[in-house]
Amino acid sequence: MAKERKFDFAPLPLPEVQEDEPVIAITPAPADVTDGAPTKVTFDCDFVLMENMKDYGYWEGLTQKDIIIESLKLYFQDKEIRPRPDKIRNRTKVGRKPKSALV
Repeated sequence: MAKERKFDFAPLPLPEVQEDEPVIAITPAPADVTDGAPTKVTFDCDFVLMENMKDYGYWEGLTQKDIIIESLKLYFQDKEIRPRPDKIRNRTKVGRKPKSALV
């Protein structure tokens, strides 16, 4: 017969946020870009960097998505971002067509 055991679960530690820090706001360079649905991205990453991100996310209670988005915000914080030329921006996409367009 299994014994009934009661466990006490401690809440995950939340990242400390100082109220003195300014809020980082990144505005897209082109005015016609709207903040719509998120874009899925896939890329190769060094194994050690990925493991570090997983370990950090585990102990801080963050997702990999949260870590990458925060990292990109910090990276672009002090950069000058120039928009791509319209010819490049409006270029048709190369690759496989989505299954919904094949019907």
